[in-house]
Amino acid sequence: MSNYKIYTVIGIMSGTSMDGVDFSLIKTNGKNYTKIIFEKNFNYSKNYRNKLKKLIKNLPKNKHTQLLYAHNNEKFITNKFIQYIKKFITIIKSKKYKIDLIGLSGQTIFHNPKKKYSIQLASGEKINKVIKIPIITNFRQNDLLKGGQGAPIGSFYHKSILDKIDKKACIVNLGGIANITFTNKKKLISYDMGPANVLIDDLCQYFFKKNYDNNGLIAKKGKLLKHIFCEFLKNTYFKKKYPKSLDRGYFILFYNELLKHKANDAIHTASMMTIYSIINGLILIKDKIELIILTGGGRKNLFIKENLQKKLKSKNIEISNIENYGFNGDMVEAQMFGYLAVRSLKKLPLSTLTTTGVKKPTTGGVLYK
Repeated sequence: MSNYKIYTVIGIMSGTSMDGVDFSLIKTNGKNYTKIIFEKNFNYSKNYRNKLKKLIKNLPKNKHTQLLYAHNNEKFITNKFIQYIKKFITIIKSKKYKIDLIGLSGQTIFHNPKKKYSIQLASGEKINKVIKIPIITNFRQNDLLKGGQGAPIGSFYHKSILDKIDKKACIVNLGGIANITFTNKKKLISYDMGPANVLIDDLCQYFFKKNYDNNGLIAKKGKLLKHIFCEFLKNTYFKKKYPKSLDRGYFILFYNELLKHKANDAIHTASMMTIYSIINGLILIKDKIELIILTGGGRKNLFIKENLQKKLKSKNIEISNIENYGFNGDMVEAQMFGYLAVRSLKKLPLSTLTTTGVKKPTTGGVLYK
């Protein structure tokens, strides 16, 4: 198989923020060529989102019972993906595109890097039987089996973007969890930095029944809860070297503490936690960084962006949204799973020692056709 063959592929992503599912139709060779053709987001209903949160909240503690629980509850998630894939394909067919492949991340409900397992729900086999298009899922599984952490898994797509930018740049993805990718000619580095939107969004839902803090306006009205913030700074995660990754529930103790305080102060403090996570995470990159490219929903939070810029002013680091480089920051992860699907098909690496901790460059994904 030619490593330069171009495929038309749908990438699908439902992230840890659990607000909806993103679709990106791209043409790519899984290496140095990607063309974005059409993209669409479907927002989850409040009931479905609550169902996902309840599923995660009720997850058992023991690995064996967790996996059984996940298997028993996969059907409604698979059916939801089928529903949205059908909708997206109906739109694509009207534009007369032939689809070669689907790349699907599945819904992450649990990630335990210490015990080397991760749970993403959606049955590729069942989806393939209904949709009749080859589909690749379970991108993390092979990495975990080979001793990696299974996350972050999208480093090579971020690399393909960074390779085209003539600056010492990194990508910081602000989804539920913040992660960073940095590359130069010698290395590719990627790791989770800390919470991005997960605490902020959950607090907004609890206090205001809102999905997120629009432009950071709620945080702007609050004050820092210093005693909680100081405890956050001491967390052992920030002392770890990469590779490292996080589950969305890792910082739940801080969420529970913040609930006891005024809404604006809680959300202000959670936002400062996100800013600290990024600043602390940058320290691990020993190379000079001139530019941070923000992607993910958190890039729209002006409180985070402006305060981050202030704190990095002395380091002469520019902060820019990924839109300035021709990408929709809400859709980068959907594009990523389309790109990874093609890499998987071609048996190209998805992870390395400095992205997930796997001992040697490793491909991944399971094909159903």
